[in-house]
Amino acid sequence: MLIQDPVGIQKLESPGEFSEARVEAIGYIFHGTLADSNGKRPASRASSNLLHFARCVKLEKVGDEESKIWFRSIRLATKHLDEVVGKRHWKWCKVCEREITQRIIDQG
Repeated sequence: MLIQDPVGIQKLESPGEFSEARVEAIGYIFHGTLADSNGKRPASRASSNLLHFARCVKLEKVGDEESKIWFRSIRLATKHLDEVVGKRHWKWCKVCEREITQRIIDQG
């Protein structure tokens, strides 16, 4: 089973881990570029650093060269990404963002 990290954050190193996270469809998956070992961020746009629901169909198009991280909760994801990627250097996938908005509308 994929969920072994007690903190709720796991870097997905291999295509197998990525596929397993998607099959389980629990949590959230980020893909994009992260800061290098000396802390410098590569030049990237927020549109290339996206957070998705694990079951999002757009994840099928993610390249193998991008970093991928699985998160158990939205709070963990947003806190971690704000620290590691930067507040203005990542965003929600448009499909997932619409789904969240619709859930809020339906609950209200």
